[in-house]
Amino acid sequence: MIIQNTLMCLALNIYHEARGEPLEGQIAIGMVTMNRADWDTASVCEVVYQRNQFSWTNRLADFTPQEPNAWAVARRIAHTVIEGQHDDITDGATHFHARAARPVWRHSLKKTTTIGRHVFYVQR
Repeated sequence: MIIQNTLMCLALNIYHEARGEPLEGQIAIGMVTMNRADWDTASVCEVVYQRNQFSWTNRLADFTPQEPNAWAVARRIAHTVIEGQHDDITDGATHFHARAARPVWRHSLKKTTTIGRHVFYVQR
């Protein structure tokens, strides 16, 4: 059984980090979130709202999705990710950034893949 708060937190993260991405890119963000939570559904909200981990939680005052169709897709993806209906296309990634960004921390991690406009990494 999926806890509603878990589903909401994961869906919000997918929506705010990847709503403009193709389906595969949105699934990848869901995977990173779950990998960071070590697939413990009780930890998902804590992971999403951990300080300085996901950019949207630092800059948005109102987290309410404004695009109904994209929000519906994010909720469906969150549900299927939590239910384990996808392979981990990120190869266990716990970090990502937009391809256009060059964060300093990327050098301390191992790149696993690029999906859409995001680059994914795991700990070395």
